[in-house]
Amino acid sequence: MLQTTVIEKFDDLIKIGITLGMNWFRGHSEVIGELVPGIYRKSFSNELYMEFRPKVEFELAEDFKRKAPSVARNLPNVDNHLEWLFLMQHHGVPTRLLDWSENILVASFFAVETKYDKDGELWTLLPWKLNESHGYYGLPIINKDPTLQFLSHEIFHNNPNKLKEKYGLSEIPKIPMALLPPLMHPRMNVQQSCFTIHPRPLENFSITDIIQDNNYLMRYIIPKELKKPIKSSLQYLGITYRSLFPELDGLAKSLKYDLNTVAWGQPEPLFFKEYK
Repeated sequence: MLQTTVIEKFDDLIKIGITLGMNWFRGHSEVIGELVPGIYRKSFSNELYMEFRPKVEFELAEDFKRKAPSVARNLPNVDNHLEWLFLMQHHGVPTRLLDWSENILVASFFAVETKYDKDGELWTLLPWKLNESHGYYGLPIINKDPTLQFLSHEIFHNNPNKLKEKYGLSEIPKIPMALLPPLMHPRMNVQQSCFTIHPRPLENFSITDIIQDNNYLMRYIIPKELKKPIKSSLQYLGITYRSLFPELDGLAKSLKYDLNTVAWGQPEPLFFKEYK
């Protein structure tokens, strides 16, 4: 049974990051209590919605691939399904990918950046532990692992059983998989992006179902009253909209946030052990 604990000060985040240096991190601006990628959240998976659009993931992916050439160049090859998924995710299309970061400060930023009237949450995951459920230790080789090939191709394919045969799998994958992506965009690089890719949801096969040991999966609550102080501390450490989104939109958001600093007084210097 997974337990949850509460962050009490900014230094707790630093301690977590140092202690769990090989883990991945993900921040939510409110307490959700689950790890579900965009396309499988309630807005797209409720009964009424699915009655009218049962193949919404396939439709969305095919529509994006069909229309993208009209507004962009240098697109992935038509059969490079994983790169199409990364491209969709990068531009805000709901996909079966879930964003993580190798940097706890980046994940913490997303946990505290908005919704100051609500507690946030921070997840930490040892990715190799999740992939043990697929029968091996480590991370898959992009474009070579058959399970990863299936999971990325499935959204562009209408026949999972036929696709299973194509990749030589004994059964349709049921468990999410952790992977390191090629850093195709500057934003992915500065955010130290990594992902879990999720099959169509089945009961008892989510990340929180598969990993029930806090040594490998942990959730920390960030109280709402700590959000602004933590965001301010992150800013002084260089974790800002401008650094995480190296585009004009990120710059604009940073400038707007800077306007909230109405006065500044230089603090006393910090002295530690005397140097001789």
